[in-house]
Amino acid sequence: MKYKLKSNFTTEVIEGDTYILPYGQNIAMQKRGVKLNSTGEYLWDLLQRTTDYDDIYESFCRYYEAYSSEEKEQLKNDLDAFFTNMETMGILRKEQIETEAQTENFLMVEIGGLGLRLCFSKKHLHPYFNDFLVEELPNHSVSVYLEPFQSKGLKDGTILIRTEEMLIIQRERMLIFDYKLNEIVKELSYDMDEKIAYLHMTDLANEDKAKEEIFLSARSAFLYYATKHHRFAMHSASIVYKGKAWLFSGYSGAGKSTHTGLWKKLFDVKDLNGDLNLLGMEEGKPIVYGMPWCGTSEIYKNESYPLGGIVFLSQGPSEEFLPMENSERALNIMQRFVSVDWTKEGLERSLEFAKQIASSKVGIWSLRCTKNDSAAEFMKKEIDKWES
Repeated sequence: MKYKLKSNFTTEVIEGDTYILPYGQNIAMQKRGVKLNSTGEYLWDLLQRTTDYDDIYESFCRYYEAYSSEEKEQLKNDLDAFFTNMETMGILRKEQIETEAQTENFLMVEIGGLGLRLCFSKKHLHPYFNDFLVEELPNHSVSVYLEPFQSKGLKDGTILIRTEEMLIIQRERMLIFDYKLNEIVKELSYDMDEKIAYLHMTDLANEDKAKEEIFLSARSAFLYYATKHHRFAMHSASIVYKGKAWLFSGYSGAGKSTHTGLWKKLFDVKDLNGDLNLLGMEEGKPIVYGMPWCGTSEIYKNESYPLGGIVFLSQGPSEEFLPMENSERALNIMQRFVSVDWTKEGLERSLEFAKQIASSKVGIWSLRCTKNDSAAEFMKKEIDKWES
């Protein structure tokens, strides 16, 4: 494994203490300096001569005359901690893996006008990506690399999210996704400055499982990146009717798949996505973009349509529309986004976009309904009236 030192950092001695200090653009990006102890000074000196991890580790062991397995393991932990700290501070980053990342045969995917540069072999490509492959990336894109997983134990930083499935930590300009239930992709580290996601893998032997976990983990990086470019994914099933996309959303068990299934059966409409739809704005008008991620529905298309409207579903004994305050419209939309509201900034960005959707000329309804044909007929009648 090799590392690359970022530019615009230098070492200076202040009153006998050595510091790594940022200058130039790093000052504008609010990078911080870091004080080095004697070990850090030695490792920093090594990094000026080689950025190969194994070379540095071997020199480190010789310098401290570590010969036993216990001594070498302790030095390896110290070395890993040093590199982790330097990565966190944005002073260095891992170089791409020769067999995967440095190949010119990387794969390019475009979703909603944004790109994913998949820097790994096609044998690890999930088939749902195939319909989104392009020959040239758009102007804005995020890169995804595969790397070996090396557990570093407890992770420092600010905890943004903690669930049974995932831990999300922010360290400086790095986001760490710790996937607790994954077998192969154990961690994703996302460099917000470089716009690069590193998927830390334990084993690629099980190709089918690897494809699935790479596919889902890449979604985390893409959706975070997408919000920076005013694209937000909404939990919803969608159909295409009268040349527009209509989104049906609701909490688990609300019946969005059942309801869109009724539309297909009764009115011969086509699907767009069975679980997740990407929303954006073009020339002040909301657009729905197809995505490869679709939950377990297996329903997805690489197509985009103007947004016709959003229907929030709930179950009831009959069909009726529930009143919504103007403020509730934006709130309901935001609460159905796949959450990146981990910070106040993220919340405000999501809410502002939801307000744009709510104030645009699209239909927004809250429908309490049955799972019978009458539910789709009732909603279609309302949409036809809205469209006229």
